[in-house]
Amino acid sequence: MLDIGNTLRRYRDKYNYTQQYVADIIGISRVAYRKWENNEVDFAISQLGKVAELYEVSIPEIIIQSDFQKKQKIPLNRKGHQCY
Repeated sequence: MLDIGNTLRRYRDKYNYTQQYVADIIGISRVAYRKWENNEVDFAISQLGKVAELYEVSIPEIIIQSDFQKKQKIPLNRKGHQCY
């Protein structure tokens, strides 16, 4: 899983924007945007595109700058679940 939330937070801090300002630009609530920065929810590429436009970067650039969270590995054989 990519840590896009951390990348979004770094961009926002770089420009000294508030979460409310960025949320207003994207067209979502501040609470929803906070969840983005905390990697609590997924979001559409079209929404990420609005953020990329705001910071004048490309979507691939945001993704490249995001680190993989190695601690969130999903075990293949979880007890009580069948893998086919």
